[in-house]
Amino acid sequence: MGPTTTLAATPRTDAARQPYEYRRRRVEEPDWRRLPGYASVTPADWRDARWQRRCSVTDVHGLSNVFGNHLSPALARAIAEDGHRFATMGMRVTPHMLNTMDEKDLWDDPVRRYLLPAITDREPLWHTHPEARRDSLHETEMSVVEGLIWRYPTKVLVELALTCPVYCGHCTRMDVVGPDVPTVAKHRMSLRRHDRLDAIVSFLASTPSIRDVVISGGDVADAPPDLLEAFVARVLDIEHIRNIRLATKAIVALPQHFLQRSVLRGLERIARKARSAGVEIAVHTHANHVRSITPLVCEATRALQDAGLGIIRNQGVLLQNVNASAEALLDLCFVLLDDAHITPYYFYMCDMIPHAEHWRIPLHRAQTIQEQIMGYLPGFATPRLVCDVPFVGKRWLHQVQEYDRVRGVSYWTKNYWTSVETMVGDPREDRHVYFDPIPSLPAEGQAYWLEQAKSISNVVPLHLIPTRGASDVS
Repeated sequence: MGPTTTLAATPRTDAARQPYEYRRRRVEEPDWRRLPGYASVTPADWRDARWQRRCSVTDVHGLSNVFGNHLSPALARAIAEDGHRFATMGMRVTPHMLNTMDEKDLWDDPVRRYLLPAITDREPLWHTHPEARRDSLHETEMSVVEGLIWRYPTKVLVELALTCPVYCGHCTRMDVVGPDVPTVAKHRMSLRRHDRLDAIVSFLASTPSIRDVVISGGDVADAPPDLLEAFVARVLDIEHIRNIRLATKAIVALPQHFLQRSVLRGLERIARKARSAGVEIAVHTHANHVRSITPLVCEATRALQDAGLGIIRNQGVLLQNVNASAEALLDLCFVLLDDAHITPYYFYMCDMIPHAEHWRIPLHRAQTIQEQIMGYLPGFATPRLVCDVPFVGKRWLHQVQEYDRVRGVSYWTKNYWTSVETMVGDPREDRHVYFDPIPSLPAEGQAYWLEQAKSISNVVPLHLIPTRGASDVS
C-alpha cells in the first residue's frame, strides 16, 4: 500500500504559511505633483489625453525635466548611452507611465527597466544571442498582404498603426514600429494606408478559413478613432469573421484615451454592430507590473465595459528584473482581476530580438513559475505562460518536445502549416528551435556559444565592443 495522508483535525487557515500570501491590495494613483516636472499640473490637464500625448517624454533631457534630482547623472548617462548603442525602440513614455515609477529608486524600478533601458542593465558579457533576429517571429515572411500577418490557420493580425503611446524596449515588432533609432532603420510600408486597408479587407473577404482577426500595430489607440471604427465595421461585414480583438497598451499607458467621449462613442457603435452580427469583440492590453494598475486604468476599463466591450484580457511579457517571479505575477494578476476587471491571459517569454538577453529567462525557469502560480487564481484567470516559437507560434511551456539545458536549446513541434510553407509533407515531423539566454547556461554551454558567435560577424559579446569611456555609464 502507498503512503497515506493524515488530515489535520483543525483546518489550517493561516495564509502566511502558504508560499504566496493573498491580500487585497489598494490601488492608488500616485500624486504626480511630487515630481518636479509635474508640480503645477492640474487634475484637468492630467486627465486630458491630448496633454498626455503632447507632454510624453522622448529624450533624456525631458526625463531630467520630469524627475529633477531624482534622476541621477549616472542613470541619465546610462539611458542616453543605451539609446545610442543598443536600444531597438525609441524613447516615448507618457506622463501617466512615468508617474507609476518609483522616483526614489529609478535604478531598480521595474517599469523603468523595460521602458527606459540603461546600458548598465544589459548583460555584461552577452547583450544579444547569436540567433536573435530583428523580425524574430518571421512576421514579414508571413505577411500575405502588406500589414496582414497570417501565422495560424484561422487567425490573422492586422498592423493598423505603426506607432504606440509608449515604446517598450522588448517590443517584438521593433523592426517596423516607431521611429528609426541608431541601431535600427525601421521597415516602412510601401502602400498608402487607404490602399493597404482595402487590400487587407479584400483578402479577408476572399479567405473563408480566417475567422479571427487581431487588430494591432503598433497600437490601435494611435489610429484615428474614425479610421479604427470604419475598418472594424468593414471587417464585421465579412460573414465568416467571428472574433475580433483590439490590441492596445493604452489602457495601461494612456488610460485617458479611453475616457474621451468621442473615442467611447465610436467604440459603442463598434460594440453594437458586433452584437448585431453575432461577433465577439474583445480588447487585449499589456501590463507587465502591478505598479501599472492605477485608479485611472480601472476607470478606463469600466468605461470600455460600459461602452459594450466587456471582454478585456491582459497579455504581458516575462521579463527578468521586472516580473519574472511567481509573486510578481500573482500580485499583478490579482489586481487585474479584483480592481481593473481585466482577465489575465498570457505571459510570453521575451522574444529573441537583438540586445534582449538581460530581459530573457530560460525555459526551465518559466516552467517553474507556471507551476508556482497554479492554484491561487480562478482557473479562468490563471494566465498561461507561453513561448512564441519562430515558425510555430504560441506553445505552452510544457509542450516542449526536447530540451538541451546545457546549450539552452529547446525543440518544438506543431500541427499545422503556416502561410510560408508548402502543403507538402507532414508539419508534425518538423522540429523548430528556441534558445535560452546564454548567461543562464552552465560554463560548457556558454563556451559553446562563444565559439558559435566567432563565425557571426555582427554578434560580439558586449565586453568586446569598444565603449566611449567606462566613466560615462558608471
